[in-house]
Amino acid sequence: MKFSKLALCLSSALILGVAPVVTPEANATSLNSSWTYSIDAANDGSGGSGFEIKGIAMSIQNDQILVALTGGMPVTGTAYRQAVDGIISWGDLFLNFTGKSFNAAQGSLFGIHFGSNTNSSLSAGVYSNVKTTSVASVNSGYSSLQQYYNSGYGKANSVGAALPTQSAALGYFGNGTIQTTIASGTKIGNITPLLASNLTASGLNFGSAKGTHTFGFSFSKSLLPQGSFLSNLFLECGNDGVAIAASTQAVPEPATMAGLALVGLGMTAVRRKRKTTDKTAA
Repeated sequence: MKFSKLALCLSSALILGVAPVVTPEANATSLNSSWTYSIDAANDGSGGSGFEIKGIAMSIQNDQILVALTGGMPVTGTAYRQAVDGIISWGDLFLNFTGKSFNAAQGSLFGIHFGSNTNSSLSAGVYSNVKTTSVASVNSGYSSLQQYYNSGYGKANSVGAALPTQSAALGYFGNGTIQTTIASGTKIGNITPLLASNLTASGLNFGSAKGTHTFGFSFSKSLLPQGSFLSNLFLECGNDGVAIAASTQAVPEPATMAGLALVGLGMTAVRRKRKTTDKTAA
């Protein structure tokens, strides 16, 4: 669905990190009860607003990782007669903890299948040991990320601040087919779908970046390793994508940090008092 026919879906969902040399720790924000956001470039959804990703956000609440997506496409996908099944949907979400490029991390990725009416036969859930594939060709999509950029829709931050330039995105993803979908992996857990109302109640606020459709899902934090990762996703057609850099490493909340500081001051005071008492006794 190149723009001449109605433009492809290069999902601005490349999540978390920097490239060509992948060092996600540099940009990774430790997830906590507050939401961490990655906002995609505006008007880079080839094919119109229905193929536009606005942003992605993540949070950890009650030992659950929450993921929220917003844009012009509902979770059920968009009807498009030139797609092999008549529907173009969201691709899968990938998480790369290895610090390597996307291609080099094949077989070591985590993936989350969450969309409906997709070209995948997988059940919804979290997968480990993931290898990926592309379904862009059967969704009138772009043959490569470079072709998307050449179309005139690709912008410097077409996958968000985690991969802020064209060279960073190409360095991380390479210039083969746009990898949209889990090809193989081991299912390790389930996900719980979340409506926009659920996400708002949990503190989500995309502000002016909010799209026509906002939805998400949650899953157990224990399913993922602790550490920094780069997460991304594309629409099945490759017309837009988004990425976010974050970390599952536990970090004390501000209130906890303040408590620890008070404990530290108390311990210091006790030690000083002991020294004073010892000198007096001497």
